[in-house]
Amino acid sequence: MKKRSFLHVLGVDLGGGKGKKTAAATLRVDPRHGATVVDLAPRPREVPLYDHSLLALLRGYGDDTLVAIDAPLTLPPCLRCQVAVCPGQAECVDGSVVQMRADAASSGGDGDRHFRRGKPQVTPYTQRATELRLLLERGIAPREALGQGTGPLAARAAHLTRALADRFRLNENLIEVSPKATLAALGFTQRTRKHLHEREARAAVLEALAPELRFGPGVWREVCVQSDHLFDAVIAAYTGYLWARDNWQALLAPDARPQEGWIWVPPQAAASGTPLPDDAQDDELRSDRMTAL
Repeated sequence: MKKRSFLHVLGVDLGGGKGKKTAAATLRVDPRHGATVVDLAPRPREVPLYDHSLLALLRGYGDDTLVAIDAPLTLPPCLRCQVAVCPGQAECVDGSVVQMRADAASSGGDGDRHFRRGKPQVTPYTQRATELRLLLERGIAPREALGQGTGPLAARAAHLTRALADRFRLNENLIEVSPKATLAALGFTQRTRKHLHEREARAAVLEALAPELRFGPGVWREVCVQSDHLFDAVIAAYTGYLWARDNWQALLAPDARPQEGWIWVPPQAAASGTPLPDDAQDDELRSDRMTAL
């Protein structure tokens, strides 16, 4: 098992290539004292992280650097398939699709009212085995690789992966993460985006992680509280830090191919999180029910 040791971890909250929402956070790792946020980008009034500036930022660090990106770094199996005529999902022999069918069958989802109406549980042209496995085994619902609104991010992530291929290799020093899934796995119940109390939620998370996630001189925690994109970049980097420190292993089958990809999430709840006020919990439950419907 290859040792994972990095001096820096860069977390990237990826946005569209022509937008202004991409953010990056750099952690410096100290084996004795945890991780310290030493840089955030872009700072106020700085140029957005378009492709050229983002690539320059990532390449500006040495070989002892891990990059954690919160966007799909691999494509769903149907989009990688080279078969001229599709035999149909039920007859497909692609290892990833076979695994997804088996996972769906073992979950007992056929009794769910949505699937009784004909809603498919597996769509291998929009989702990968990692998204289905996290949903069925962990109750975590990350965005599908090519789900609604994710296509442009997946395209940009594919471009960045190829542009960095000479230095960064998938699941060695380049990993895919999900800040939302990481926070859920660590036990934080507060919504840190699109919520009335989102800033308070982000502040509470950073405070709870403070024993092993600190902010260095000139890097202000309040900036991450104000910006959901910078906050997610910090959580992406923190996920990468935990991945390396604790040597996480994927939940996929032993014979799964590397190109299948994996969203790395903490293996179990390691923090209790701070509960929402009752009214905010009710709002979140209502939102979750609407999403399920």
